[in-house]
Amino acid sequence: MRLAGLGGATRKEQTRDELLEAVRAERAARSGAKAKVKSAVVIQRAWRGHAARRRLRATLVSEWATSFGPLVAAPTTQIAAVDVAGKLLPPFLFLLKPPPAAGGGGGAGTGKGLAPSAGVSSGAATATAAAVRDAVLLPPAGSPLSNMIRGTLALLLRTCSAAEPQYSYLALSVSAAVPSGTQAGAAGAGAQVPWLDQAWRLLATCCRLVCAPRQLAGGGSSSNSSTGGAPPAAATAGGDPVVDAAALRLAALLTDAAQWRALAPGPGPQRSAAAAVAEQLRSRLALQPQPLFAALSRLLAAQQVQQQAQQAQALAPSPQQQAAQQLQQQQLSRLLGLVLAVLQSALDLEQRASAAATTATSTPAPPGNKGGGGSAATLNAEAAQRCLAAFAQLVLVAPQAVALVPGDMQARLREPRVFGALCRCVRQLLRSRALRGAAEAGWCLTNLLQLLLGPHMRGGALPDAAVTAGGRGGSSDSTASPGAVWVLTPPPDAVWGPGGEAAMELAETAAALMAHMVSSKLVATGQLAAAVAGLWLLGQRGLLLPLLTALMPMPGGVEGFTDMCCAAMDLGGRLATAFADSEVRAAGFPSVLNALAFSPALLPRLWKWLCFSLGLPRECPAAATRGLDVAALAGGYAGVAPRKARVLGLFCRVYAQLLLVLDDGEFYDLQQPLELAASRAVGTSLNSLVFHTYLPKPPPDGSRPPPPPAEGDPAYALLVEWAPRLLRALYERDVRRPYCQSLLWLAPYTEMFGTEDQPPPPPPPRRRPLNDDYDDDDDFDPSAPAPGPDPAAARIGPFTAGTVLTSLMYGGTSSEDDHEGGGGAGSAAGVAAAPALQTKAGEGCRPSSMAALMKATPQAVPFSRRVDLLRALLAEDKARGRWDRAPHAGGMQPIKVTIRRASLIEDAYAGLAQAGSGLKARLQVTFINEAGMTEAGLDFGGLQKELLERVVSAGLDANYGLFTSTPDGLAYPNPAAERIPGGLALLEFMGLMFGKALYEGILLPVPFAHFFVARLQGRQPLFDDLATLDPELHKNLLMVKRYEGDVADLCLSFSAETDYFGTPVHHELLPGRGDEPVTNDSRLLYCHLLADWHLNGKLGPPAAAFARGLFNLIPQASLRLFNPREFNQLLSGAAADGPGGAGLAALDVADMRRYAKYSGGYKHDSTTVKLFWRVVAELTPAEQAALLRFVTSCSRPPLGGFRYLQPPLTLHKVDCDAGLFAAIGGRDVDRLPSASTCYNMLKLPNYRRAATLKTKLLYSITSGAGFELS
Repeated sequence: MRLAGLGGATRKEQTRDELLEAVRAERAARSGAKAKVKSAVVIQRAWRGHAARRRLRATLVSEWATSFGPLVAAPTTQIAAVDVAGKLLPPFLFLLKPPPAAGGGGGAGTGKGLAPSAGVSSGAATATAAAVRDAVLLPPAGSPLSNMIRGTLALLLRTCSAAEPQYSYLALSVSAAVPSGTQAGAAGAGAQVPWLDQAWRLLATCCRLVCAPRQLAGGGSSSNSSTGGAPPAAATAGGDPVVDAAALRLAALLTDAAQWRALAPGPGPQRSAAAAVAEQLRSRLALQPQPLFAALSRLLAAQQVQQQAQQAQALAPSPQQQAAQQLQQQQLSRLLGLVLAVLQSALDLEQRASAAATTATSTPAPPGNKGGGGSAATLNAEAAQRCLAAFAQLVLVAPQAVALVPGDMQARLREPRVFGALCRCVRQLLRSRALRGAAEAGWCLTNLLQLLLGPHMRGGALPDAAVTAGGRGGSSDSTASPGAVWVLTPPPDAVWGPGGEAAMELAETAAALMAHMVSSKLVATGQLAAAVAGLWLLGQRGLLLPLLTALMPMPGGVEGFTDMCCAAMDLGGRLATAFADSEVRAAGFPSVLNALAFSPALLPRLWKWLCFSLGLPRECPAAATRGLDVAALAGGYAGVAPRKARVLGLFCRVYAQLLLVLDDGEFYDLQQPLELAASRAVGTSLNSLVFHTYLPKPPPDGSRPPPPPAEGDPAYALLVEWAPRLLRALYERDVRRPYCQSLLWLAPYTEMFGTEDQPPPPPPPRRRPLNDDYDDDDDFDPSAPAPGPDPAAARIGPFTAGTVLTSLMYGGTSSEDDHEGGGGAGSAAGVAAAPALQTKAGEGCRPSSMAALMKATPQAVPFSRRVDLLRALLAEDKARGRWDRAPHAGGMQPIKVTIRRASLIEDAYAGLAQAGSGLKARLQVTFINEAGMTEAGLDFGGLQKELLERVVSAGLDANYGLFTSTPDGLAYPNPAAERIPGGLALLEFMGLMFGKALYEGILLPVPFAHFFVARLQGRQPLFDDLATLDPELHKNLLMVKRYEGDVADLCLSFSAETDYFGTPVHHELLPGRGDEPVTNDSRLLYCHLLADWHLNGKLGPPAAAFARGLFNLIPQASLRLFNPREFNQLLSGAAADGPGGAGLAALDVADMRRYAKYSGGYKHDSTTVKLFWRVVAELTPAEQAALLRFVTSCSRPPLGGFRYLQPPLTLHKVDCDAGLFAAIGGRDVDRLPSASTCYNMLKLPNYRRAATLKTKLLYSITSGAGFELS
C-alpha cells in the first residue's frame, strides 16, 4: 500500500508577528545603509573641507612669511596703511576667526552674536562660558603660525604708532573727515563703515588672544589652533607673554584716540572724528563685552594660579619670577583700564539714552519716526546692563578688585543709580547661578562694600587673612598706622542716594549674597578666609545705624535691613562651624548681633516702626489696668505677616542680647535702651503674642483663625525662638526689681478665663461616716467643708490640671483634647461636679495648648494654677509608682529609719542617703531621745515631717559648713563644701531631703538665694544677681564698668583669688591669659567673667551635688514653672518680709478655721472652740508658727491655704472636770493640750476661760517635749 506524502505541509508556517518583525528588520537594514552612505558623504565633505582649509591656512601662512616676514626683522621699514587694511589684516583675521557659536564679535560686528532682547541674564549667564569659548588656542611655540601671530602684532603696533598718516592704519578712520555736504565727504563716510567693522574684528581678536591657552608641541596639528572653542586636553593655560603685551597694547591704541600720533596735534576736525571713532569702538565693545571681560577673567585667573603656586612653594620669588609678576601686573592694569573705559562708555550711553527717552516722552515724535528713539534707548540701556553684568561677574568676584579701580571710576560706580544697577546685576547672577562657591560671593560682597564705603574707611593694617597684594583700595586712608584697627565713619546721607535707593539695593544684594554663602558648602580655605575678612564692614555701627535710617522711610526698607542682618548672623554661625576644627587661620566674622545691640537708638527705632506697622502700644504706664492684652496680637505668631514677623524676631534677638550685659542701673535709672514705659509695652506685647500663639482668640468676623507657621519657616524662626526668651528676660528683671504690676503678666489669662482666684469646685455632700468611732451625733458637722480637692481636679483655665498634665506628659493623648470636661488621672468625680468656665478662647484652645503655654511662658498663668499643676504632677507620680498605697494594697514597703536626736544628720544620712528615688516611699521614723529611750508614738506622717524639718535645720548649721547665706539671709551651698571630706555627698543628701519635703508638700523655713534657684532651674545667673551674693563686689564692678578714666590705671588683670580655709586659690578668668591687663576695651568682658566665676564657677560642684539629690524626686522641668520668689514660697510658704521669704507671716486664722474639723464632742460653735480661735488670733506670728508646728510638725501653713492640709486640722475634745466657778475665776482644767501630728489633731481640754487656754497652750507649744508630754 502506497502512502501519500504531505509535501512539506508538516513544516511550521511563519506567523503574523514573525512576518512583521522580518519586515521591520529589512526596513531598518535599508535605513542603516542609507545612513551609512549619508554619513560617509558628510565625513568626506567635512574632511575635504578641512583639508582644503588646512591647505588654505598653510598657503596664507606661507604667503605671509614671504610678503611680511622680512619686514618684521626690519624695524625701520614702514608699511602703507592701505596694505595693512587690504593685505596684512584679512588673512590674520581669517586665521583667528572664532567659530560661529562664539558670537563674541565676529562677522561685521552688527551685534547678532548677542541680541538686545536677550536681556541681562543671558549676558551674565554666558560670561563664564565665553571666557573659555572666545579664547584662541595658540599654536606651539616656534611654529609658522605662532611666528605669524607674533609678527603680525608687531607690524600692527608699528603701523598704529606711526606718525605719518600714509603709514598709520588708524589714520584710515579719519581720512574721510572732510567738510560735510560734499561728495567726497559722503564717500568717506561710506568708506568708514568697512574700516570700523575691520577694526572691531581686530579689537575682538586682540581680546581673545590675551592669556590664551597654548597647544603643546605634540598636542595636534597647528591647523587646529584657530578653531576657537574649549581648548583640548593638550593645552596649557598662561598664554604667550609677548602676544599678551602686544594684544593689550594694540587694543588700548584702538580705543584711545588721544594716542593716535598720525593726527594733527590740538583740537580739530580730525581729532573730533578720531574721538568719535574710538567712542564707537568702545560702545560696540560695551554692546558685546564678552571678549573683553573674558580676557580679564583669564588674566586674573592666571595671576591667581601664579600666586597660589608661589604660596605653595613658600620660597622667595626669583628675579625672573619677579619680572614676570611685574609684567603681568602691568598687563592687568592696562586691560583693566580698557575695561573701565568701556564701562564708562556704557554708562555714558545709558545716561544719554535716558535723557533722550525723557525728551522723547515730553516732545511728540514726528509722524514718520515713531519709536525710533525708544529702540535706541533700549539698545544703549542693554549695553550698559550687559557691561555691568560682565563687570560684576568677572571683576567684582576677584580678590581686592576694587583696589585696582581708579578713584574717578570708583566715584562714578558709587553713584546711586550706577551702584543700584550693579547690585541688580549681582542679584541676577545669583538667580542664574553664575556665581560659583562661597568665596566668589564673599569677594563680590566685599568689593561692593568697599566700593560704596571706601572714602569713609579709616584705620590701619588689615586682618592677617585679608592681606593681599592689592591692599584696601585707593579711596581709603593710606596713612594709618600698621597696628590700628579699621573702622567706618558714618557716611553722609548723600551716599544712599535720593530716597535711599543705594541703601535698599545694598541691603537686598548683601542679603542675597550671604544667603548664597550659607546655602553653599563652606570649606575652610585661605581664599574663603580672605574673602570673609573683608566683610568687617558689616559689624560696624557706622554702617548699620545710618543704613537703617535711610531705609526706614522706604516701603520694605526695614524688612530688607532685617533680611541682611539675619543672613549675616546665619553666615557667622556657619563660618564659625566651618573654621572651628580647621588649621586655616581666619579673621573672625564680624558680630553683627553685637553691633546691632550696642548701636544707640537702633532698638528704639525698630520698636517705633513695629508699633506703627503692627498696631502695638509704644508705651505702657505703670498704673495701667486696661489694654494689657494687645488686641493686634490676638492671633499669635500666625496673625503677624511673615516679613514683619522677621523684623519683630530680630528686635527680640537684639534686645535679648543687650539684656545679657545691661545692668540694673542702666535699665532702671538711665532707662537704656528703652524707657521703662516702652519696656513695659514690649513686655505687654510679647506676653500677648506668646499667650495667644497657644491660646488664640477667635477672629471678630467669626472666621477660622489663620494656621500656625510651618516649623522651621525662616520668616518666623527668630520670633518663635526669641520672643519667649526676651519675655522671660524682662519678667526676671521685674522679679528681681519690680517695674511692672503683676496684672501685666496675667492680663491675657484674666481676659480669656476670668480672675486668678476662681472659687474651688463645690465639694460633694458630706455623709456621716459609717464607721464613726465616736458615739456623739454632734461629732459630725455637715456644714464643715470637704478636706480638700483632688489635685487633678483643680482648674487651669477651662481645663482640669489632670488633662493639662496628660497633654504635658503624653503629648495630648487624652480624649479631652476636643472636649472641655474631663479630669485626667483619677479625677472623674471631681470633674463631673466642676462647673464649666466661661472662656473667650477660640477653637484652638485645648489642653495641649495650655500645656505648651506653661512650658513656653509659665508666668502668664497664675501662680496658684501652676501650683495646682505641680501637685497634680506629684500625685500622678505617686499613683504610677504606687508610692501612695499601703503595702497590702500593692504599694511599696515603707522605709524604716531610727534617728537619735543627738545625731540627726549622721543617722539620717546612714539610713536614707542611698535610697535615691526610692525615697518617694513613706518613711517610718523612730526617734531616740537624749536619754536613749525610744519615744512613744506611731509615725503616720507627723514624725516624717519633724525629721525633715530638723535634719534641714541641722544641715544649715554653720558647724557643718554645707551652706552659707547672703547678707539678706538667703541660703545657698557653701563653695568650700567640696573641700570638706564628704561635703559633696552631704550636699547631695540635703538635696534629697529638700526634694522629699517638696514631694510630700512639707514646708521648710529655708529660703534659697535667687541665683542658686536659677541654677537649679537650669539657667545661668547674670551679672546683677551678684548684688545678692556680694553687694560690695557688685558695686566695685559697676565702678570699673563706668570708670571714665583709663582702666589700665587700676592695675586689674583677668584673674581672681579666693580663700578656702586660709589657703589662697588663684583662678584665671581667661585660661592662659590671667596676667593680661584689663583695658577700656576689655573691661566689660572682665566684669562679666568675674561675676560669672563668683556666681557659677565657685558654686559649680556644690550646686551640682545638691541638684543631683533634689532631681531624684523632683523633675527639673517642674521647677521652671516658677520664678525664684515663687520657688521659695513652694519651699517655705508665704513670707512677711525678706527678698526670698525669710520672715514669718501671721496665719490666716479665718482660713484655718474654715477648713478645721471637730471631733470628740466639739462643734464649730462650742464655747471652748470659740475661745481657742480667739486665742489663736491674739498670738504673735512666731507663737502661731509654734502652734502649727506642734499640731502638724510644720511651722508653715500649706501653700494655697488650709484646704490643702491633709489630714485636715482637727480639734478633738478632751473632757476634763473643773470647778463650778471656773468660768468666772474658779479652778480651771489643769491638763495640758497635746497633739497627734500624724493626724494633724490637737487634743484640747474643755477649758472654761481664755486665759487658762492661752497659758496652757503656750506652755505646750514652747516646751519642746516629744510624745512623752502628757
